[in-house]
Amino acid sequence: MKSISIIGATFEGNRGAEAMLTTTIAKLRTSHSSGDMAFNIFSYYPERDRKLVDDSLISIYSSTPMYLVLVLLPCSILHKLLQVLRLTFLQKLLPQSVQALASSSALVCLAGVSFIDGREKFLPFNVATILPALLLGVPVIKFAQAMGPFTNLVNRIIAKVFLGRCRQIFTRGEKTNSHLQTLFGEKVNYQRADDIAFLFEGEFSLSAPGSEFDETLYELQQYRKSGKCIIGVCPSIVVAVRSEATGGDYILRMQELIAELVDRGYSVALYPNATRGEDMDKTHNNDLPLLDSILQGLDSETKRNVLAFTGSLNAKQIHCIVKNCDVHSVSRFHAMVAALASSIPVMVVGWSHKYLEVMECFSQQDMVLDYKDGSVEPIIACIEQLLAERKLRSDQIAAELPCVKQMSIRQIQYVLELVENES
Repeated sequence: MKSISIIGATFEGNRGAEAMLTTTIAKLRTSHSSGDMAFNIFSYYPERDRKLVDDSLISIYSSTPMYLVLVLLPCSILHKLLQVLRLTFLQKLLPQSVQALASSSALVCLAGVSFIDGREKFLPFNVATILPALLLGVPVIKFAQAMGPFTNLVNRIIAKVFLGRCRQIFTRGEKTNSHLQTLFGEKVNYQRADDIAFLFEGEFSLSAPGSEFDETLYELQQYRKSGKCIIGVCPSIVVAVRSEATGGDYILRMQELIAELVDRGYSVALYPNATRGEDMDKTHNNDLPLLDSILQGLDSETKRNVLAFTGSLNAKQIHCIVKNCDVHSVSRFHAMVAALASSIPVMVVGWSHKYLEVMECFSQQDMVLDYKDGSVEPIIACIEQLLAERKLRSDQIAAELPCVKQMSIRQIQYVLELVENES
């Protein structure tokens, strides 16, 4: 049976990554000629992911920074050395994770961003996620993600060395594509594609759902039936931390936004797109503590018009929330993708070119704001414009979706062709 290894995404935590992961698995399974394919998931939440997913053809291994450096990388070197010395019988003594990676037809990297100027502290992790596969001779395929720019000398050198050794890189937008053109010229190992999560469907979900969701969703649906206009608001702990580092107050800005929306007669669905409900003290890949802080600062009158979704919601549940709102204001990339995939108008308060290059595909680039603009007025203005132009923008998005999905599926087709041509 053929096997594919996947790294850079988890079932726990970032639910946009979960949508990418489950979509990749589902599409490869249903499209593979034999119908049988095993998956090795290298996760930085291996214990939680094993509890969330029960599938005999999915094996979950660790890809925490410590495990990558202390186990996977050195053992991959040893595995290769044993092969060179023709002592392959000793490879069976190595950790199962290394054996699984070595026997894979490909390693698919689902990192949302990598090798970006200003994020040099993440470069060791960017390298460590793909280096073991490169050492083992396993083809590395980077699914659509944001990369670059490469003006920083360190980033440029490291990116050129390691991205240049990937079998194929899919760029998530024209800006990333231009960054790679600057780095590599017209080299043939990269091409445009769109985010794999544009193909997500609820039936792809593999993780256990969060509890107490149905009651809140029902309440949201009742709000809509009564004729209330629902504004979806999806904050991001990533943007909150960045804002704080530059002297901003993202929490206050979100509180002011929600209060103003309620004052204008709207109801608000406040929801996360990164959840680790069992670990409320941890903020990495977890928006729930941020949502709690936002809620605590709202007065009782405002809270009466806010439906807050909490707990370890999975990607399927978050997509249900998205589909039950009229328009959205988000800071999470894959909340934006979920809205676009549902043809629902959305505006973004973000931090990177990754938002803009995707919104440009739908002619919605005027709805992307930089988090560094600390005032709430531009957000309100965008939301009001979305509502006024709701039908027009929904039609614009829907018109581009078939092309975007076609650009997305080419990644699956590439992997399948690689697997089926494997000797």
